[in-house]
Amino acid sequence: MRGFNTGDDLERRLRAHRPRPREEFVDALSVHVRESRAARRTASLRVAVAAALTLGMLAALGAVGGLGYAAGAAKSAASAVFSANKPDSATGWAKVTSGGDEYRPGYGFGDENHNHTGPPGLQQEGPFRPPLHARRGRAGWTVRTAIKVDEQADLFFSVLTPSGRAVFLSQRRSRIGQGVSGPNTRAIRYRVLVPRTIPVVLNIPRGQLVPGVVYRIRIIARDPDGNRTTKFIRFRT
Repeated sequence: MRGFNTGDDLERRLRAHRPRPREEFVDALSVHVRESRAARRTASLRVAVAAALTLGMLAALGAVGGLGYAAGAAKSAASAVFSANKPDSATGWAKVTSGGDEYRPGYGFGDENHNHTGPPGLQQEGPFRPPLHARRGRAGWTVRTAIKVDEQADLFFSVLTPSGRAVFLSQRRSRIGQGVSGPNTRAIRYRVLVPRTIPVVLNIPRGQLVPGVVYRIRIIARDPDGNRTTKFIRFRT
């Protein structure tokens, strides 16, 4: 009966009988490892070359001012978003929406960039030109027009009878620029911060106008320097 094998003897027997790979497999594995390493080196080289080309292009742009141009273009694109509410350099008129009279930085009343010497310019604009006709409804008479103002100004709107008397106007039902509110008054005041065309809808409560009579809208524009311009627009009921 054979005795137990010692640990050293068992290890030698295992080593002697372990499977050995074929030479073809070893050769193929060696080729695969070499190709993998070469591919990694090629990829690293491509990344390095791309980085070097990028740095070279940036240096060239910097030398000829290309970076400044790109930065300027980006700044121009960003400023274009805000330029819609600034005066157009060619016409002097602001490109704004109907809500453009709300306060904006740089449009404080009296800002020198949005005013000129002399009295304000007033010009009737749009399809609501003479002869104007007021429409009668349940709430009274309504007349529409539009006024172009060429600088900041406080506008005062009144409706005068043939004798020159100012009638009451409903601020709640009238619409001037961005809007007005308050009790009935003989003169509606509206402040223009952005020079532009102002839409005007005036409501005259019932009982004050007579059908078939010619009335006048009086518009007084007063700029921050106190200069005044007065304009009259006739309409018929």
